[in-house]
Amino acid sequence: QQAGLAGGEKWHLQIVLFHPEARHQAYAEGPEEASDYSIRSPYPTIHLLRELDVRTAVASGADVQGVPGRNSARLQGEGLSPARARLLGCYEVC
Repeated sequence: QQAGLAGGEKWHLQIVLFHPEARHQAYAEGPEEASDYSIRSPYPTIHLLRELDVRTAVASGADVQGVPGRNSARLQGEGLSPARARLLGCYEVC
């Protein structure tokens, strides 16, 4: 995707979608998994990432591409109940 800025510059964007009911499985088949919570948010959210920033992060030498897998593994290790409770806690009003 391209987005224009006031100065006329063009930026390529990556669009990342999060949703309270997002699932990794196609068509939401099979049981809910703790790793599904790595792509969930309290409300539908569109996260725009500038391609330049993504490339800079990847070039930094950090294992950026491994982040999704590590997040999923961590959530699977913690289990479904803590992941669900963490998301539901976002709705609590202090």
